[in-house]
Amino acid sequence: MRVKEKILLAAERLFAERGFGVSLREIAVAAGQRNHSAVQYHFGDKTGLIDALYAYRMTPLNLRRRELLAGLRARGLEGDLPALVEAYAAPLSEHVLANRGTSWYLRFSSRYVLSGSYRSWPYSGDHHPGFDELVELLLRCLPGLAEERLRVFVLHVIMVLADVEQRLDEPSFDDRAAVAAVADLRATALALLTAPRP
Repeated sequence: MRVKEKILLAAERLFAERGFGVSLREIAVAAGQRNHSAVQYHFGDKTGLIDALYAYRMTPLNLRRRELLAGLRARGLEGDLPALVEAYAAPLSEHVLANRGTSWYLRFSSRYVLSGSYRSWPYSGDHHPGFDELVELLLRCLPGLAEERLRVFVLHVIMVLADVEQRLDEPSFDDRAAVAAVADLRATALALLTAPRP
């Protein structure tokens, strides 16, 4: 494993476990780097590190989401709300289920969301054209969908999957239970979008 990837994975785990007060030096030590300036050398500062971490994770997730959306368009299902919910949740849930005990990405994302930086997430720009495309289709499918409802939908998916990711560290939470939790998430996320407005 390359040094940059070791640093990214160490940062993901420490940010997920302890929040964003973790120092770059602590991240370097956790990544097995004797040079305590290794993080600054490769990423500049904490903002650069977070942006690189999102790029590392979001690039394949975004490609998967765009594949799903292309498949929906090819089958004429771009107006099918359950299929759109699946296109949002599937790349993230697939990542969680495929990386049991080796990824802290959803827990990291949940920390970042709760830090109050929703509008300045690094992936609110270049890292997620698939999400922009999905939002456009959701708005066509649900005219008048409030921005707050969309935000809660995103938060719900991230938080539930962060919980599943964490529970996968427990031996008693087996793969079957994880798959069932993800299936329930699809149902609750759909219900959230279609619930009556107050």
